[in-house]
Amino acid sequence: MTYGGIQARPEATLLTDRAARFLEKGPADVVDLIGHICNLPAAPRIVAEHMAQAMFSGRPEFVQDPLGRWTLRALPSPNDRGAGERPFGVREPLAQPYDEGRRGPRRKRKNFDSQLPPQPLAGLSYAVVDVETTGGRWPMDRITEFAAVIVRDGEVREVYETLVNPERSIPYFVSKLTNISWDMVKDAPVFSVIAPQVMTALEGNVFVAHNAQFDWKFVSHEMNRASGNRLMGRRLCTVRLARSLLPHLARRSLDYVANYYGVEITRRHRAGGDALATARCLIRLLDDAAQRGCSTWQDLDYMLGHRTPKKKKRRTAFPTSVTRDTTA
Repeated sequence: MTYGGIQARPEATLLTDRAARFLEKGPADVVDLIGHICNLPAAPRIVAEHMAQAMFSGRPEFVQDPLGRWTLRALPSPNDRGAGERPFGVREPLAQPYDEGRRGPRRKRKNFDSQLPPQPLAGLSYAVVDVETTGGRWPMDRITEFAAVIVRDGEVREVYETLVNPERSIPYFVSKLTNISWDMVKDAPVFSVIAPQVMTALEGNVFVAHNAQFDWKFVSHEMNRASGNRLMGRRLCTVRLARSLLPHLARRSLDYVANYYGVEITRRHRAGGDALATARCLIRLLDDAAQRGCSTWQDLDYMLGHRTPKKKKRRTAFPTSVTRDTTA
């Protein structure tokens, strides 16, 4: 399992937030803890213990010390891009020496990997995901097809794909693009049925997708809807990776990146075909990154945090001539 990989945790509640703030001061007896967060002073100990067990079930950040007091535990708490060992609620900045001669200000981002030993990219496990949906209006639209390709040791290891009943109609133009019709999905399982298999594919792996924000929003929302848990963990966008490593490409769409690496895309705009092509592109992208001295997750995280300064366009009040077709 990849340290900092995808995991599911219960959503925070008002009571668990109050408990976390109370325990930041130090360990607390269960009677005092429940009395504070539930406004039940001097509650019977057996009642307080039952309430605490029910409230903190499935929440690994809440643990009991050898004296039986409740306390907060140091956890790998992932954000959008990484996770590190830290006390609950404490955030640490990233300080990494990677620099391939690039110039320009580094973008400040929240990150928890600075406290971890260097983790080779070749040693991590990746779940390359693609979803087809009824549209792009998250969270109104729903998933019609899900695929995950597991990449480990530089090779494709497993492929999981399934049609999904979105429990709503599929617009004509979407069916035209994806070749997924209502007749194909009406007898398919709804997402809540496949949620355990999806979690098995994601758990412990780095979440990867081409335009990862799109796929992550749909998958994490559906997982939350199905289980009440929130997905957390490392994410990697191959669009951003290609933007850093292949700046000479006219575009960083999957078609362009795959064509550059000689990767064939079978069943374009289907989850399985696109995920498999993205996985093969990921392997090549990581090889290119390694050749440029970017060999660890911390190196990669730092590289993607750079911004190359853009040249300011000279403004003028006069109209300029059109040198290309702007309608294409």
